[in-house]
Amino acid sequence: MAKRETQEVRKANLQKRIGRVIARKRKAADMTQEVVAEHLGLGTEAFSRIERGLVSPDLFKLYELAELFKCRVDAFLTESSRAELDQISYIDDMLGGMTAADRQLVVSIVEKLSGHLSKKQKKEHEGFYV
Repeated sequence: MAKRETQEVRKANLQKRIGRVIARKRKAADMTQEVVAEHLGLGTEAFSRIERGLVSPDLFKLYELAELFKCRVDAFLTESSRAELDQISYIDDMLGGMTAADRQLVVSIVEKLSGHLSKKQKKEHEGFYV
């Protein structure tokens, strides 16, 4: 029974993360919930439930959203995933749309953050971090 509950919690969390990605892409496309809902043939409240992660969009709706937002279908899953390879792919996609100077700035920031987090983790492991 506990395993089933864990799967239900994981599913609910995934739905919420996918919903946040959909909302982020909708806002980036400068569209309202009403416009997207109409495009999908849904009511505004039904689309709002998708964005809030209360229900999952079916595969066909994901394809329609990808077409509308001009992104790949897998972006909704990759951007909401906690899997290391998906996160790497998401970062790679973000870097791909940047100038060389902007990419270098991002790399510099990530290097500093990574160093800071590595030191923090080492201190925590040694029992020194408060």
